[in-house]
Amino acid sequence: ADCSVRAGAAAMLPPFEFAGGLVTEPFAFEKEISSDESLTLSDVRALSSKRRTLCAFRGVASDPQDAEARSAAADEYVPHLEALVARIEQIDVTADRQKRFGFVWNSPLEGLGNTFKLTDINHELGMAWMARAAAKRHEAVVAVDERPRAVVGPARHERDDERLVVIGGSVLETPPPGTTKNSSLGSSPAAPGSGLPASPGFVLGECAPAIATKLRVAAGMYKHCSTTVLPPLKKSLPGERPNELLASMADTMRLVCLAEAQAATARRAEERGAANGLLVKLHLGAHDLYARADKCLNDHVSDFNRISRKLQACILLGICTHRARAYRCAAEEAFAASDVGEAVALCDAGAAHLRRGAAAAGESERWRLAMEEETEALVSARGVYAKENEVVYFEKVPEKPAWRVPEGKVIVAEIAYSPG
Repeated sequence: ADCSVRAGAAAMLPPFEFAGGLVTEPFAFEKEISSDESLTLSDVRALSSKRRTLCAFRGVASDPQDAEARSAAADEYVPHLEALVARIEQIDVTADRQKRFGFVWNSPLEGLGNTFKLTDINHELGMAWMARAAAKRHEAVVAVDERPRAVVGPARHERDDERLVVIGGSVLETPPPGTTKNSSLGSSPAAPGSGLPASPGFVLGECAPAIATKLRVAAGMYKHCSTTVLPPLKKSLPGERPNELLASMADTMRLVCLAEAQAATARRAEERGAANGLLVKLHLGAHDLYARADKCLNDHVSDFNRISRKLQACILLGICTHRARAYRCAAEEAFAASDVGEAVALCDAGAAHLRRGAAAAGESERWRLAMEEETEALVSARGVYAKENEVVYFEKVPEKPAWRVPEGKVIVAEIAYSPG
């Protein structure tokens, strides 16, 4: 699909970018592993070379080319390392010599900036696999960041023909080919399917399926880690170890990837003018996936010495914002049915969910600004409903909405990892 930037307005939290900051230091395999008939010196040096390529990437990637190169480096390194691990007992590497292995990694999912020196090559394989999954998901993170953001502000909601419409417009300097740039942003109503939904956030456009697919592929890699690569390592892990070596953390990240893929799908559905009833279920599906990630961490809290505050904040924000969005969509539906008092009450209930995530948003400036936009959009919609109620409907606003929260609809699943 053509993922060139297009005009439009639509909502998705900035994804959890910090897992992409997994880095390691070089290690020369040829210094500790003697070549033999089954493993030549060139094989060993090639392994060191591929690891050096992976080591060259520092910090969190910020552009698509860097993210793709990092992912390709991990894809190259892991199979070669797996081949070595499979033969480690057959080649001339004594137990004493293996103790001199020193693989240095950080742990973004611990989040305190610590580094860990691993002396077990199986632990190195576990970290390499988690780096591979993190690099794949970071391709999606960067792709989201490349998208324009929706117009926000009080002018988003206006009255037209006795009904609420959403005001949006291009946030770009250059219009798509064959169109004329609208010089008055926010001056024309959004029609269903126009790409101008009611939410703030990133405008995914035709890139949404590719972004969701990358996240689903990453979820499949994290599942492979949680079910195959990491469980055999647990008994051999030292007391101080990176969180990336715990199967429960890999499973948590699998669920975070799926939640973000579901969020991208809900976002695109909104951009295409899907009915509010469907949007409610999609947002609740994202909420449910984030809630499952939260439960996974809580159920296995004894696995970890420390857990990244940013990861915990990201999960809480996902729970709160998607629940709030479900209420906002239900409010729009109630307003369209002239149930205006209920619409106001639904906005108030949604705002309460956003307040639950206020402290967590402070873990990242990007999240704080995104939550401000979410709150502004909800307050703006409530203002329209309340004013309409005061002037036309005179309905009592209930303390709690009568709306019964439906079951969420999860429509994403991991793409299973298969070698080759």
